[in-house]
Amino acid sequence: MRTLKFSVLLAGTLFVAGTASPAATPEVAVGPQYDTTHVYVAPQDFDRFVTSLVATFGGTTTKQGVFTVTPTPSSTMSQLVLTPVGTVSVFGFKTSVPYRSAWSELATWSLI
Repeated sequence: MRTLKFSVLLAGTLFVAGTASPAATPEVAVGPQYDTTHVYVAPQDFDRFVTSLVATFGGTTTKQGVFTVTPTPSSTMSQLVLTPVGTVSVFGFKTSVPYRSAWSELATWSLI
């Protein structure tokens, strides 16, 4: 049931992100790395989650890599899932999440 709720939430997020009209005069700009939906999963669930996402929405994936994505020393698995409804950036921290933030709380709560 949790997977179904997450799939519906993710689909809704991708649909809304794909249909939103741009502001007439943008007040801020972000780099392309922020133009995706970010999903954080446990490293042991990483491959299974990516496979499930592609099976559910279709599309392709980029090559998986391990990067430092924080300003502190960390090791994070990362892979893009390119679906027909939008791009999803999947992350799996191999080291502990360096900051306890609202995003890490939400990501942990959403995927349990």
